[in-house]
Amino acid sequence: MVAANIWRAWLESTKERGMALGLSNTQNALRELNLSPPDFETVHVAGSNGKGTTIATLSAALSAASIDHVAFTSPHLVRVEERIRLNGRPVSPARFDEGLSKVHDMVERTGIELTFFETTFLVAMVIADLEPVQALLLETGLGGRLDATRVASADMALVTALSLEHTEILGETLEAIAGEKAAIARPGRPLLVRDVSEAAARKRIEETAQNAGIQDIGEGVGPALLQWVEVEAGASYFEEAKALASAAWTHLLCAEKTPHPSIRALRWPGRMHDVPSPSQNGLTYLLEGAHNPSGMEASCAQLQAQPRWQEPWALLLGSTPQRDMKAMLAPLVDLCKARPPVAVVLTEPQFGRYPGVPCEDIETTLLEAGVKTTTSFQLPEKAVEWLETHDHGAKTVLSIGSLYLQGNVLAALGADTDEGLAIVAKE
Repeated sequence: MVAANIWRAWLESTKERGMALGLSNTQNALRELNLSPPDFETVHVAGSNGKGTTIATLSAALSAASIDHVAFTSPHLVRVEERIRLNGRPVSPARFDEGLSKVHDMVERTGIELTFFETTFLVAMVIADLEPVQALLLETGLGGRLDATRVASADMALVTALSLEHTEILGETLEAIAGEKAAIARPGRPLLVRDVSEAAARKRIEETAQNAGIQDIGEGVGPALLQWVEVEAGASYFEEAKALASAAWTHLLCAEKTPHPSIRALRWPGRMHDVPSPSQNGLTYLLEGAHNPSGMEASCAQLQAQPRWQEPWALLLGSTPQRDMKAMLAPLVDLCKARPPVAVVLTEPQFGRYPGVPCEDIETTLLEAGVKTTTSFQLPEKAVEWLETHDHGAKTVLSIGSLYLQGNVLAALGADTDEGLAIVAKE
C-alpha cells in the first residue's frame, strides 16, 4: 500500500509538466521498458471529434465477439483507471498500479521525465504486454504526428471527423490539421479516413498517406493503404463510429473468422449517456461531452432529433476555456430557444486539465443570446444537489459541455462504479 501511494503521488506530480508534443522522449521510455514484441494487433485512432466513440464502438464489437483487448482513451471522467479498459471495463487499481510501478521504476533508473499523458500511455502499453490480449486500441491525445501514442507500432490507423481545433498547435486551416491527423498512417498498413469534403484537406491526406512513416522513430517511408469511409451527411458520432469500426473489422486478423457484431446502441460513459436520478423517480440525466464548437454542433443536431425535449427538461452546463464561447454555445442556444428548458443551471467543471470557465462568463454569453440563467454553482456536486432537491418538474437534465463535468456529475450521482464506467453495447 505504501508503494502504491508513492506511485500514485508520483503520477499526480507529472501533471506539473503540462503537455508536451514530440516523440523522442516517449520512444526512449518505451524502449527502456523492454516490453515483449507485441503479439497483438494495434489500431491507432485520431480525429477532431468522435475518436473516443470510434474506439468505444470497436471495443464493444470486440467484446461481443469475445476477443480480448485493451483500449487506451483520454481523458478519464472520474478515476484514472478508465483510461485503460480491459474488455470494456476499467482495469483494476491493482493492475493499474502494477503497470505504473514498472513505468515509475524505469523513470527512477533512467531519469526520463514524463508528462501525465505520456505516463498513462506507457502504463497502457505495459498492461497490454501483461494481459493475453489480441488487440490494442489507442486514442491520440492531441493531433497525431507528434502525439506520444505515435511511437507505438500500429497495424491500422483510423481518422475520424476533422474540424478546426487546437489551431494554435495543429495549424490554422483544415488542410494543416488533416495533415497532422493523417500522419498516424504507417507505410504498408491500412489508413481508414472518414470521407472529407474539403478539397485541400482531402489532398493533404492523400499526400500524407502516400508518404507515410516517420524516419526519426525508425520507420521506413512509403504509401499507406488509404481507404475513404463514406458517412452520410449529418450522421451522429455513433453512426460515424459504426461505419469506421465496421470498415476496420475487415482488416483485423483476430476477427477474420468472426462476423462483425451489429451494435444497435452504445453506452459510452459521458457521451449521450443516460443515468437515472438516484432520488427522483422519472428523472434522467443525459450526459454529453461537447468540448469544442464542432462537437457542440454535432451533439445538438443529434439532440434536436430526440422527442424527449417535448417534455419539461433542465439544462446543466459547464465548459473549459474556449476560443469563441459565443460560437461554442450557439447550437445549444438554438436548442433552448426551440424547446425552452424549465431551468438553466451553470457550474464549473472540476479536476480537469484546464480550469472551468467561471459561471458569470457563461451567464453573460447566454444572456446576450437571449437565454436566462436560473441559478449557478461553482461546484458541480452542488448543482446536482439543487437539481435533485428542487421541484423543477423536469423529466430530463441535459448535462453538456466539458467531459470533466460529466465525470463530476457521475460522481455526484453515485454512478461511478466499475459497471457505471464500463463500455456496454446492445446488439
